[in-house]
Amino acid sequence: MGFMGFGMQKWIYSMRPRKPYSMQRKGSFTVIPTYTRKFKLQHSTNDGGYNFGIILFFVMVLVITLAIPHYLENARLRHQQEVAWAIKKENRAFKFLLKSGKWRLNKGRISGAYSEFKLAYAIRPNDKELNKLLLETLEILCLDYNRHCENYNELKL
Repeated sequence: MGFMGFGMQKWIYSMRPRKPYSMQRKGSFTVIPTYTRKFKLQHSTNDGGYNFGIILFFVMVLVITLAIPHYLENARLRHQQEVAWAIKKENRAFKFLLKSGKWRLNKGRISGAYSEFKLAYAIRPNDKELNKLLLETLEILCLDYNRHCENYNELKL
């Protein structure tokens, strides 16, 4: 007979061993019914979702219209802070370059002073003290070392 540990259905434990090289027998099974329901396209009768969508849309529009002015104000304030920071950095750089150029000019390092004054000139070209020091430095370079004479003539005019 068969071993009852594989299941308690009678067809399992009453199976006989198969003959060698024969097809394996299949146990009996229950036929599964096929699904035969037909669907047709039709309009939805659910009205609750439509109203919820309209309400959600208006809430989103309200939130956006309230958030945009706040965002623009923050962006304007951030821009003002960035501009103020950039101006502060430029002022510090200009003062440093002017001080360094004066120190080099006093120590006799004319080429180094000229490069410092040129960098400071890129930041503030209309500074009177800087223009005076730059002209003096270019005059020394042109007359003593015969360099940057074209810049001296250009700045002198």
